Amino acid sequence: MTSEPLNGQIVDASSLLALLLVFVFAYFAALFPLFEEARQRPTPPARDDRAALIRRLSQYLRLGCGFLLITVMVILTLAPISWHALQTSLWSPFQTLRVGLLLVDVLLVATSATTVLEVSLVWNRRAELLRMV
Repeated sequence: MTSEPLNGQIVDASSLLALLLVFVFAYFAALFPLFEEARQRPTPPARDDRAALIRRLSQYLRLGCGFLLITVMVILTLAPISWHALQTSLWSPFQTLRVGLLLVDVLLVATSATTVLEVSLVWNRRAELLRMV
């Protein structure tokens, strides 16, 4: 594959990519503090308050899993064009569009990994509270 058609594909996909990334990263920025706050909340002494916290953590688990699914779908959408970018020379001459695309891929993978970590921590906190009920 020559340089120009691949660069054209990246440019053609950039508006869709920008829209997807805005939603993915904005949603992550909104969810992350909620996960942290719910996880760090002290265990309520009352049984009904613990049950409410368990329900909230369960809702956050569903949101986190849904977000992870969306992020993986975006990664899979970018995978073919990213694979082509990896198969070509990135550094000689420097290919800004291709390196930028690969950086987006790295950020999406990091976002996915962080989401997996947060979901597992929320899962553990929920399991801890369920043992108390």
